[in-house]
Amino acid sequence: MGKVYLKGLFFAITVGFLGFVSAYYLTIKVSDRLINQEYIKLEHAAKQISIRFQDAIDISVNDLEALQAFYSAKQQDSTQDEFNQYMAVLDIEQRHYIQALSWVPLVYDDKRDEFETFLVSQQSDFRIKARDKNGALEASKRKPYYTPVTYISPYHKNKAAQGFDLSSSPTRHASLHTARDSGEMTATSKIRLVQETGESYGFLIIAPVYQKGPYPKNPQARARLLLGYVTGVFRIDTLMENAREQADDIGLELTLHDIEKSGNSLLYGQAQDVVAFSFDIGIPDRHWQLNLSLNKALKETIESPSIANWILAGGSLISLLLALSFYALQLSIIRSRHISLLSQQLQIQNHELENTVADRTKALSTQNGILNQHVERLESQKITLSRLMHESEFAKRKAEKLANDLARSNQDLDEFAYVASHDLKAPLRGISQLSNWMVEDVEEGNFEGIPKILGMITGRVKRLETLLNDLLAYSRVNRHESNLALLDCTELIKALFPLYSPVSGFKLTIEGDLPTFYTLKAPLEQVLRNLLNNAFKHHDKSEGKIIISCDEDDSFYTFMVKDDGPGISSDHYEQIFKMFKTLKSRDEVEGSGMGLALIKKIVEHYHGRIYVESTLTKGSAFYFTWPKTILDVSD
Repeated sequence: MGKVYLKGLFFAITVGFLGFVSAYYLTIKVSDRLINQEYIKLEHAAKQISIRFQDAIDISVNDLEALQAFYSAKQQDSTQDEFNQYMAVLDIEQRHYIQALSWVPLVYDDKRDEFETFLVSQQSDFRIKARDKNGALEASKRKPYYTPVTYISPYHKNKAAQGFDLSSSPTRHASLHTARDSGEMTATSKIRLVQETGESYGFLIIAPVYQKGPYPKNPQARARLLLGYVTGVFRIDTLMENAREQADDIGLELTLHDIEKSGNSLLYGQAQDVVAFSFDIGIPDRHWQLNLSLNKALKETIESPSIANWILAGGSLISLLLALSFYALQLSIIRSRHISLLSQQLQIQNHELENTVADRTKALSTQNGILNQHVERLESQKITLSRLMHESEFAKRKAEKLANDLARSNQDLDEFAYVASHDLKAPLRGISQLSNWMVEDVEEGNFEGIPKILGMITGRVKRLETLLNDLLAYSRVNRHESNLALLDCTELIKALFPLYSPVSGFKLTIEGDLPTFYTLKAPLEQVLRNLLNNAFKHHDKSEGKIIISCDEDDSFYTFMVKDDGPGISSDHYEQIFKMFKTLKSRDEVEGSGMGLALIKKIVEHYHGRIYVESTLTKGSAFYFTWPKTILDVSD
C-alpha cells in the first residue's frame, strides 16, 4: 500500500509540474502578444506626431515661398509699410512655431551709407550690425558686401535681430552661399538666434531672390543676379512644442537629430540608448531624424503587463490544485468500491465538455463568418476611399494647372500673383489635411466621419473652382469689343431685379428718371447686376428696400444703388474693393471676394469711379459714374 501511495504522489507531482510549465508558457505567449499590441498602438501614435511635425514645417516653407514670390515679383526696394501689409496678409502670428519671417537684401559696400540713410528714415535706430569677439552686437566693420536683416515680422519679439548682418556669422554665411549658388531653399544647422538671450537654439530657412528675367542656370549667373534673401526663423523648442505635448501625454520622449555628412548633431532632447521609433523629416537641403523612446514608467507598464502575472499565478494555483486532485484520484483508485462511480462521473463530465466545446466551436465559426464579411466590407470601402483620394488629388492638380495657366496668360495679374497664390493654396492645404484625416480614420476603422470629411473636401473644391472662375472673369474684363446700343436703364433694372431678389419681401424704388442713351450694354449691365446681387447677398433681413437713382453732369451719369441692410464700417471702405476681400468668412457668405473688385475694374476702365457711403445698421449706398459718350468701344 505504501508503494501505491508513493506512485500516486509521483504522478501528482509530475502533473503539477507539467501544469506549471504550461501556465508559464501561456504567460509568456500572452505577455508577448500584449506587448506587441501596445507597441503597434505606440507606433501609430508616434507616426501621427511625426506627420503633424512635418505639416508644421511644410506650412512654414509655403509661407516662405509666398514671401519669396512677393519680392521676386516686386523687383524694387520696398518700404516697411509694404512689408507689414504683406505680413498682415500672411498672418503668421497664428502659427506660433514660426519665430519670424524677414527680408534680407544684398548690400554692397559702396551703397551702404545710402542704404542705411534710407532705412533710418523708416527706423530711426537702424544700422548694420555684427557680433564682436564677446558676442555683443555692434556696428559692422567695412567689408565688400552685407546681408542685413532689414524688415522682420513679428517685430515686437524680434527687434534685436533687425540690422544683423547674416554673412558675419560663418554658419549663416555658408548657408547663404549654398542657397545663392543652388537657387533652392537651404536650412542652416543649429545656431544661437540673435533675438534670444537664454540657452535656446534655432535655425534659419533661407530662400534666394533673383532679378526678374530668365532663371539663371549656373552658380556664376545666380551670384551676379542675386537681389537678396527671404528667411524664416525658427526656435527649435517652440517648433517641438506641440510634438512634445503629444508625446508627454502618451509617455514618449523626443529627440531630434540633424544627420550631417560630418556626423549626427543633436537638435532637441537628450540622446537615448534605445530608440523605439524613428522617422525622417523633410527640411530644405538637410536630413533630420525624429526619434521617440519610451519613458521608464511606460516601458515598465508595457513590458510587465499585470494580466500576465495574474495568468501565471492562476496557472500555478490551478496546477497545484490539479496535482492535489490527481493525487486524490490516485488514492481513490485504491478504494475499489468507488471506481465505478468515479468512472461514470468522469464520462458525464467528458460528455458535457464535448458539448461545450462543440457549442463554442459553432459560435466561433459563426463569429469568423461575420468577421470575414466585415473584412470584405472594409476592403470594398478601402477601394472606394482610394478612388476618392485619387479624384481629390486629380482635382488638386487640375486646380494648380488652371492657376498657373491663368497667371501666364494675363500679365495684368502680376501685381496680385502672391495674393492669388496664397488664397489658392489655402483650400488645397485643407483638401490635403482632410485627406490625411480620412486615411487616419480608415486605419483606425472609424468610418462614421468619412461622409462629413468628403463633404468638406467637395466644399473646398467648389470654393476653389469659384475663385478660379472669378479670376478668369476678372482677367477678361473689357477685352472683347462690343457695339454701342440704345439702352433704357429703367427697363434694364426692372428686368434684373426679380432675377436676383431672394424673396418677395424686397421692394424696388426708382427715384427720378433713369437715362436712356447709347452705350455699351454688356459692361454696364454687369456692374448693375453685381451691385444688386451684392445688396441681396449681404442683407441681414428677409425683407428690405432697394433704391436706385441717377444724377448727371456734363460728361457722366452718377448712378446710386442703395440698400437698408447691415451697413459697412468706414474702416472697410477701401478694403471691400480689393480682390479676395470679404467682411464675413466664406463659410458664412459663399463667394470669392471678387465682385466689387470686378465692378471697380470695369468702371475705372471707362474712366469712371466707384465709392460707398454707409451707416452701420442703416444700410449702404454704392455710387459709380458712367460716361455719357463712349467714343472708342475697343478702349
